[in-house]
Amino acid sequence: MAPRVICLDVDGTLTDGVLGPPLSGAVEAVGRLRARFPVRLVSNTTSISHRVYSSKLVEQGLLDEPSSLVIPVTAARRILAGRGHDSGLLLVGPAARADYDWFREDPRGPAVLLATEAHDLAIRDLQPAFRRLLEGAALYTLQRNRYFRRGAECVTDLGPVAAFLSYASGREADTIGKPSALLYDAIAGDAGVRREDLLMAGDDAEFDVAASVALGMTGVLVRTGKYRAGDEERVTPAPSATLASVAELPGWLGIG
Repeated sequence: MAPRVICLDVDGTLTDGVLGPPLSGAVEAVGRLRARFPVRLVSNTTSISHRVYSSKLVEQGLLDEPSSLVIPVTAARRILAGRGHDSGLLLVGPAARADYDWFREDPRGPAVLLATEAHDLAIRDLQPAFRRLLEGAALYTLQRNRYFRRGAECVTDLGPVAAFLSYASGREADTIGKPSALLYDAIAGDAGVRREDLLMAGDDAEFDVAASVALGMTGVLVRTGKYRAGDEERVTPAPSATLASVAELPGWLGIG
């Protein structure tokens, strides 16, 4: 079925790193797509605030308005408040803390919210969260990506930290960002379509693409960013398509 809403990963798909320059052909491709479809930029980035990120993407010509950028904290605010879990222990980096004014930090609160890759934390800094989980708090992670590319190197993402807390405490984490159905259902609902009407394009074969196909969506893998040769052969379900870059996506969709 033809998609009705286009969702695009940002880091590695449209830009060279978080807040990096647009990749070749990305601005033109987004413009062509936006002329035919609603376009949402869907990023699992947790290290910077929505305001800073959206402002940069608007400046680069990749984003039309801030509300078209969806990051995990956008969905977290709605989901946790709806469950009465908008208080507890918050693990977040200083550059993104402004996005969490809705979360009341309380060492006895009902939730532990993981919102950082923890590169600047030590194991001892995670102990209060671990102990609170043992006492019965719910564990939420903004995403579970294994790693991302920073410059020329790959570095660990939130997924390993979530796995550490989950294994230590015996409590499974609820995932808010990609590839959570909660996130895509919110995007689809806001656009007035079904989840199956979404197309997700990104450089992460597992979390951007295969997981989207498993949810009934169209998943398109691009060979930029964190992509490694043969990634499309290592995931199940297979991508709906594998393209050299996002610049090829309009043509694949038949947009002249």
